[in-house]
Amino acid sequence: MTKNLLFASAILLITSCTSNPKTEEEVMVETLVENSLTLEFASKNPEVKKEGTHVSASEMLHLSLTDNSQSDFVGKSLTLNNTIEGAINFSSRNDSIFCNAPTSLILMSMPPKPGVLPSTIAANAEFYVTPMSLLKFESVNIMFVGLGE
Repeated sequence: MTKNLLFASAILLITSCTSNPKTEEEVMVETLVENSLTLEFASKNPEVKKEGTHVSASEMLHLSLTDNSQSDFVGKSLTLNNTIEGAINFSSRNDSIFCNAPTSLILMSMPPKPGVLPSTIAANAEFYVTPMSLLKFESVNIMFVGLGE
């Protein structure tokens, strides 16, 4: 009885292993796509002359930055898990997003939280960013909206 059970189990195991319709390449590609990271950014279109809350969503520029890439956005070079000297480099670690910028900036949450003052971040200092973080550079503001889909 035990031998029959072992034999039947072995047959089922072999059958299940050989009947997998996905090749190793297909499984690897699916895993990479599922684990791909995208960050979403927004900034006021430089051609729009309005300020602050007078700027509508349609007057904003949007960027989806994919993992291991680099993109130019409102005159700044942004990277994700692809450090480039002179760029605003974002990286992911332990389910958190970090940033390192070549110039100093002011970091604040949007909308501003009562009692929470903006932080001055020194050039080349790594800092943690959360969704709806506004990075205020001398010439442009960039909003880290959050994770993309």
